[in-house]
Amino acid sequence: MTPPDITPHLPEQIASPQADRLRKFLQHVDASLPGNLSIYIYGSAAVALYLADDSENYEYGYTRDIDVGAMEPERVADLAVDSEIVDPPIHLQLYDVTRWMVHPDWKVATIDLSYLVETTRLEVRVLHPVDLIITKLERAGDQDLEDGQLLRHRYIDDVEFVRRRTREAAGFYPLNPRIVGQVEYSFAAIFEEEIELQDLV
Repeated sequence: MTPPDITPHLPEQIASPQADRLRKFLQHVDASLPGNLSIYIYGSAAVALYLADDSENYEYGYTRDIDVGAMEPERVADLAVDSEIVDPPIHLQLYDVTRWMVHPDWKVATIDLSYLVETTRLEVRVLHPVDLIITKLERAGDQDLEDGQLLRHRYIDDVEFVRRRTREAAGFYPLNPRIVGQVEYSFAAIFEEEIELQDLV
């Protein structure tokens, strides 16, 4: 199942200090690379980039890491860059996105935001907003729910699609009653609709 096209809703420029800080850091990484590299970003940094032109609604603080769910090719050494280029400091955190609940086709659906951060060697791909929300459902923290609500209001019209994709993602994830409860709670908090996952446990 292919997520909806969100191209018309993508930011054309960076207005928020949070996103501008990410751009400066990613440009620093870009300048340090000996060759081309693609990174796949999720987490709070991804949300900040998706809302880069919305400084009014996305100013809750500064993330100290950029979650990199995968990279191609696997050249970790190329990413050992000085994090003091921005204040407060930031670093790339290599943490496989599949450790969270996510649809197996997540990589195919990623969005290229290199144009926004103005990098050349570094291709910056971000989880589709639908998949980004799915990774946050299990965590169920206040910030995760707020991120999900912000993404939902800007990028998502079809809640039924998100429900189906979430159920498909859950089918590939080691569920237990605690995780199911958290996912169902988060889904309802973000979308104001229910999702039933008990039959998958």
